[in-house]
Formats: sequence, structure tokens, C-alpha cells
Amino acid sequence: MNNILELPQLIAKFSYELPKNQTVLISGGNPPDVQWLKSICENKNIFCADHGIDICKEADIKPLQLIGDGDSATSEAWQWAVDNDVTITKVPTKKDVTDTQLALQIIDDKYPASTVILTGAWGGRFDHAFSTIFSFNGMLNKKFFVVVFADEKRNFYSFLHNEEHLTLNLKQTPKAISLLPLGGTCSGVSINGVYWPLDQVMLNNNLPYAVSNEVNNKENTIWISQKQGILGVYLYFE
Repeated sequence: MNNILELPQLIAKFSYELPKNQTVLISGGNPPDVQWLKSICENKNIFCADHGIDICKEADIKPLQLIGDGDSATSEAWQWAVDNDVTITKVPTKKDVTDTQLALQIIDDKYPASTVILTGAWGGRFDHAFSTIFSFNGMLNKKFFVVVFADEKRNFYSFLHNEEHLTLNLKQTPKAISLLPLGGTCSGVSINGVYWPLDQVMLNNNLPYAVSNEVNNKENTIWISQKQGILGVYLYFE
């Protein structure tokens, strides 16, 4: 069963099978560490959204495709993509979706079953991050398309739907672990291996209190499960 996703900081074991195809989408937020980025891009399809091409140029990582309107990418990075024969999908500045949302739609068309690591998505504008997270919740089907937000400091998994569970074997100890009820209410939520464990509790986004938890076991492993809802799992590394 292909249910394991490995990042430099951790190994995530999901309760469902992940799509075999793995894609990295580099967006235009805060750039991830170059060595971290190189490590996750190995043997994966690489796409970038607009300013993400600057991150690719800096890391000398050639993407398969650049999607964007060019309003945030530098002219030097855009020309670098042209010189390196990157497939470019130039879109209008005035449109109903963001460049990152459009890039995900294109990836979904090319690889209907895909595990996507979205990086370069943190930082910058809150409204963009909010739009990205919640639009993904609306389009995802766990059997066909999985998205993980990640960089060297932040990892976010918004894919515990209903009766699912997740095991995280940590190579590095995070400073904080937070559970976020993204769909309003999550019931039967449990987390173990932390200082403040939860057992079959209900979380509501009117008072999202299950934040800033810490690892508390020698195995450096945490276990998370829920019965119903859409639960976000967020880890922050220093």
C-alpha cells in the first residue's frame, strides 16, 4: 500500500493510499531553503506559478511548466524560463482564479491522480493563503488528488476527512503542532505522543484551541485521528 510521504523533516503515514504520481508545485510566496527544495524535487514533476519561477531560477531547478500572468515574476526569471525551454502558460492578469489555483487545475488535468507538494505558498498575503487552503478543500478527492503544503519550517496537511488517521515519524522535533477544524466542526478528534493529548473530542472553528502542542515521547512520533469533519494538521519547525 502506497500510503507514505517522506519529507526532509518527517515521514507521514496516511490511512489511505496515496496517488503514485508525485508533483511539486512551487508558488510565489516565501522561498523555501534551496537544499530542502532540491531534495523534495528529486524524481518528481515540477511546476511553478508565476513568481515561483524566481525560486526555480535561484535553485537552478527547471520546471516542466510555468503558469502565470507575469505580474510578480521578474523579467530575468521569465527569460530564464524561455531560454531553458520551459513550457509557459501565460494567462491574463484579470481572471477569476489565482495563478496557484490555475496551476493546480492544470496539474489535475495532466495527472488526475497525483500527490502534490505545494511549496513557496507561505508568507506574503493572508488572503492568498486563505484562498489557497480553502479552495483546495473544495476541489480535493483523497483517492485521486492530494495536496500537502510544505517548506523547511512549515508543514500543513488538510486531508483528514472523516474516519481517517495519520502517523508522523519526526526526523526533527517541531516547535508546535496544531489541529485546525477547517470544515466548521470536527468530531472524535484524538492526538497522542504530545504534551496535551486529546481523546475523542470535538473541535469547532469558533474556538480553535488545539494549537501549539508539543511532542512528548521518545519515539518522536505523533498519532492523529478523527471521526468526522475536515481536520488540518499544522507543524512548525524552527
